[in-house]
Amino acid sequence: MASKTQKPVAKKAKAPSTKKPEATSGKAPAAKAPAGKVGKRAHASSATAAPPKKAGTRPLFVPRAVANIDDDDVLMAHGGGGTGFGRCGGRLLSSKLEQDLCNRLGMAGIVHSHSPRHYEVRFEDNKVAAYAPQIVLRGRGREGKGVVIEAVEESEAPILRKIVSFRAQYGAEFYVILVGTDEVLDEAPLASYDESCSAINVNTLIARLAE
Repeated sequence: MASKTQKPVAKKAKAPSTKKPEATSGKAPAAKAPAGKVGKRAHASSATAAPPKKAGTRPLFVPRAVANIDDDDVLMAHGGGGTGFGRCGGRLLSSKLEQDLCNRLGMAGIVHSHSPRHYEVRFEDNKVAAYAPQIVLRGRGREGKGVVIEAVEESEAPILRKIVSFRAQYGAEFYVILVGTDEVLDEAPLASYDESCSAINVNTLIARLAE
């Protein structure tokens, strides 16, 4: 019995896809953040950055306890700056001359303090300023007064004007000794001191104060 021949079944052609191919980029797909950490990342990204600190800002300093300059505008700020001459009793020394006086007073056993307090002084034009005596001796006096030593290195130092006003107001309480070079002492007002001493004769002054 003859077998029937089978006709091949024609395959249906696939319809072309309507989906557009996805554009490929060189970047790898971002990894998904694990659950529970998404909130933290979002919070961190939304936080505002702190403003940058201004460069070059420097703190203020104690003018009278650091240098012999005018201190009408800024008083008793912290004592940063003026390094190079050491400290005595927590106060920064202002100059080589003040440092030398401090060392010699200490070796002679003379107890003293640097700029222990400020005094209000009034000028002729009724302006008010603050004056801090540079070195004040403790337990020693002249003519029944407390002894103040001022070491001045410039003949036009603004502190001289304050010393004149200080002596005019507190002259009954303090005896002011001005120490400086011969040139400074020649130019300094006579009203700025009760006694003057050249810087080269400091040893004689200290020996006399120690008596």
